[in-house]
Amino acid sequence: MNLSQKAHLFQALHVGGSALLLPNAWDAVSAKIMEDAGYPAIATASAAIALTHGVADGERLSRNDMIQAVKRITNAVSIPVTADMESGYGETAADVAETVRAVIGAGAVGVNIEDNIDHRVLRPVSEMADRIAAARNAAEAEGIELYINARIDACLIGMTGDKALNESIERAKAYLDAGASGIFVITRDTGLMAGISNAVAAPLNVLAMDAGMPSVRELESYGVRRISLGPRLLQAMMGHLLSGVRRMRDEGQFDVLDGLIPFYDLEASFR
Repeated sequence: MNLSQKAHLFQALHVGGSALLLPNAWDAVSAKIMEDAGYPAIATASAAIALTHGVADGERLSRNDMIQAVKRITNAVSIPVTADMESGYGETAADVAETVRAVIGAGAVGVNIEDNIDHRVLRPVSEMADRIAAARNAAEAEGIELYINARIDACLIGMTGDKALNESIERAKAYLDAGASGIFVITRDTGLMAGISNAVAAPLNVLAMDAGMPSVRELESYGVRRISLGPRLLQAMMGHLLSGVRRMRDEGQFDVLDGLIPFYDLEASFR
């Protein structure tokens, strides 16, 4: 598939029967494993990529380094990839447009853009709408039907109940009018999910936050059309790693190596 075909396929995956379950990769190997597991598309996780580069989340990894990480992932797989680019890398709408052009150049067919500033406050609605419009215009100029996933962080900064619902709906409508393809909220409040889904005619993305999240089928019943995992898979792997190396140190056993993928199989795709 060429990039345009991948973009059309990725759009189609958000429509119809089941919700799109979208695992988040952080490097070429994790991406390839997800493709081999049968996923039709994957996302990147900015926080996971940042951590594997030795820096914290929050655009502390440079745009160029993030784009290069995305490019390594898209080069490793044949399925569509959507890239988490945090708040778009830059203060202006023109900066966001430059980021989008780089994302498309790296081979991705979707992008996440979030509306918080330093995880403390929400960007003004009109300003965020301008950033989304710039992203859409940049994608159209490149000839790609880019899936723009607009993340609304009302819950992330502490809003709850009707205040979070009303804020999210207002922002969702403004972002969609500006050119967003879908809406992303980070919450475990199923009432909020249902309220947004009922009010907004666009795919709703939520984050699988931990093992206590409702199942895919339950989330679908609240109107969720896309489920991603952010850095959670990396966190889960690091949890297993920490537990295993502690046992290896304390007990002198090597059960941490149970279930490993043979090295020949792991590198087969990269020969």
